[in-house]
Amino acid sequence: MNVRGATSADAEAMARVHTESSDAAYAHIGAAQPGAYERRLAVWREVLGHEHSAFVAEADDGSVVGVLSVGESREEDGVGEIYVIYVQPGSWGSSAGQLLIERAHEVLAARHDEAELTVLADNPRARRFYERNGWALDELRSEEHFGGQPAEVARYRRQLR
Repeated sequence: MNVRGATSADAEAMARVHTESSDAAYAHIGAAQPGAYERRLAVWREVLGHEHSAFVAEADDGSVVGVLSVGESREEDGVGEIYVIYVQPGSWGSSAGQLLIERAHEVLAARHDEAELTVLADNPRARRFYERNGWALDELRSEEHFGGQPAEVARYRRQLR
């Protein structure tokens, strides 16, 4: 398993991993959203077309199995944020997620003392993963997800340095 900086050539693979992982993680909440892959592909192309901190985890065969995007908090000055971290369901339990979150910690710690992330509260697998990696629950709140429907979101924080 290898983690490297993402390039514009990775957009399709990143959108695929993001969509497959999200669909699997939230299948118990509702059906997959029509057009999700296309929307995510457009977003990844936009992100990768500009200065960014996006990374992919590659399996030994070179296939992309995980995605990560980090940067400045969208809510709080001086705080970093993990925007996206997803691993393809077939690679859950591999080292991909661990390598990605360690890269997130490293990149964010270069600029920030603290970081945040949000995850749907009804995603116990992801929440356990974050907590094992030093993230602490900061608050639960309602945000729009899944076609504008309100959902409970868990916001986590972590000291980086």
